[in-house]
Amino acid sequence: MSTEKTSGVAQTTNIRNPLHAIAWWRHDFHRMFSARVREAQLGFRHTWYLGALTLGTFTIQVGTGLLLMLYYHPSIPQGYADMKDLEFVVSSGAMLRSLHRWSAHAMVFLVFVHMAKVFYRRAYRPPRELSWVVGVFLLLATLLLSYTGYLLPWDQLSYWGTTVGASIISSMPIIGAKLRFYLLGGHTVNANALLRFYVLHTMIFPLVVIGLIAVHLWRLHQDGGMYEPDEQGKPILPDHIPAEDELFRGVENEKTLSYRELLFREITGIEALAVVLFTMALIWKAPLDELANPLHTPAVAKAPWYFTGLQELLHYFPPFVAGVILPGLIVSGLFIIPFVPWFDGVTTSDMCRWVRSKTARSLTIVVALMALSALLIHMHAWDAMLPLWIVVVFLCTSSGASKGSSGLRSWLSSRSFSFWIMTLFLMEAVVLASVGTFFRGAGWSWVWPWRG
Repeated sequence: MSTEKTSGVAQTTNIRNPLHAIAWWRHDFHRMFSARVREAQLGFRHTWYLGALTLGTFTIQVGTGLLLMLYYHPSIPQGYADMKDLEFVVSSGAMLRSLHRWSAHAMVFLVFVHMAKVFYRRAYRPPRELSWVVGVFLLLATLLLSYTGYLLPWDQLSYWGTTVGASIISSMPIIGAKLRFYLLGGHTVNANALLRFYVLHTMIFPLVVIGLIAVHLWRLHQDGGMYEPDEQGKPILPDHIPAEDELFRGVENEKTLSYRELLFREITGIEALAVVLFTMALIWKAPLDELANPLHTPAVAKAPWYFTGLQELLHYFPPFVAGVILPGLIVSGLFIIPFVPWFDGVTTSDMCRWVRSKTARSLTIVVALMALSALLIHMHAWDAMLPLWIVVVFLCTSSGASKGSSGLRSWLSSRSFSFWIMTLFLMEAVVLASVGTFFRGAGWSWVWPWRG
């Protein structure tokens, strides 16, 4: 009895000791990465350090954003006056604002490239589907973070770019008008909208991103860490299973401590990226147009490059199609790919007979595409589905290729439907963003960039 009381007192003392909590935090931090990994997996070409570089750009944004908050007031016209003071009065203010802007652009670019790399390496398959879903949420949160920060300078470009985005939201049926009203705090982009965007940009969305990053890193560890996935998405691990952790089998046979070597290399990569962004901030200043005027629309009102693709779609299709249906289909596709194995050409034993059949899967895809095409034809936007139908025709013509054959048909048949969906999305995103950025002038008319 006395022994039990003594052990209970010792346990209680350990729990109340703050050093005990610090020790557990250090233990969990070390377990965030695989204990030991192959040397080749720590190389730059294996991961490109895209996750760490994205985290580095977000850290730069948080640091520069906190400094910018010391000189900014979310009010009209004081917000614009503060932008002018940062550019001409505050020491290194223009460089600080430019660094914040270029790091935001770099973060959006790195998130897109990171997701593309993860997809084409098939690292989204089970058991990594939750990590992929968290990554999709991080992509959306990054875009929302950039959109809310776009209004804060309160110049002509930011005002009218936000107005276009608000009009897209209002085009949504049933909830569009109410959602736009709650976002702007009224029916127009005014002081209420500026204050709400400031709170979203400086408090709510950064906290959301920090929480998602923590969950993303935790799932990275739980799903196999740095180990490569096989065809089914499971980590390729050695044969021996230590008693303390079944997930990292045979880690004692590896040679390199990951959390030392990996952290050193990733921090070095982040420092190199910071030097590049700092140099860009010194050379190219963040643009600042004249004070926002609701009564005067600028001749050229372009959104940032990661939104010009959406702005280009608005030139061809109605707002509901360009701003709701097409982006909604893309985001929905990114979410469901890991949870529909046959969509990616992977079959498991627990699938029903209908889903296992290749003919049934093809029929399901064709029926869904026909229903979507009928909806877009009804809304006079049938040409939005034309690229996707071209891909379907190519897949149908290549489905008869034998396994031992070679050539274009064999290469097409070896690619899953999800591969073509992602490839089509990336190609369209690059083309639309390039056209909107470099080939559009006043009134969104076509211009050749080399002619000025």
